[in-house]
Amino acid sequence: MSYRLCAGLFVVVSIAGCGAPIGFSRPDSVSIFRQAIDARNRGDLDGLMKFFASDAVREDGSCNPPCVGEAAVRRAFEKNIAEHFQASLTSVEGAGDTVTGRAEIRSDAFRAQGIDHRTTSYTVKFRDGKIVRWASPLPGTPAPASPK
Repeated sequence: MSYRLCAGLFVVVSIAGCGAPIGFSRPDSVSIFRQAIDARNRGDLDGLMKFFASDAVREDGSCNPPCVGEAAVRRAFEKNIAEHFQASLTSVEGAGDTVTGRAEIRSDAFRAQGIDHRTTSYTVKFRDGKIVRWASPLPGTPAPASPK
């Protein structure tokens, strides 16, 4: 076999075996979800919103009834950021176009109610690498505030 033929076959087999060239790979859903949580925790609204589709729906304590569309989702996250909302992920799993996770959440609004933190879960749906549904049920019984 000639050198050119071998080199050509190596390139074809390498691309086929890896799915796509490294330059064209897309971050996985779990990674996108983690980046979205990190952006909100940093207060980076624009960085957070880049992960959402224009027709995204958010349903949780901030959006009940659901916030529909990019503008409504943005306003709800803007309020979270103003309240210094923080989520500490405790578990995250991805399967296909869905990511589920659990977190401890804290905010100024919780502290004003005498609540130190709550535990919540997330179910996040993706389409074409963008978040189209962000759901987090209202948390259960809150943890009492820590004595100061």
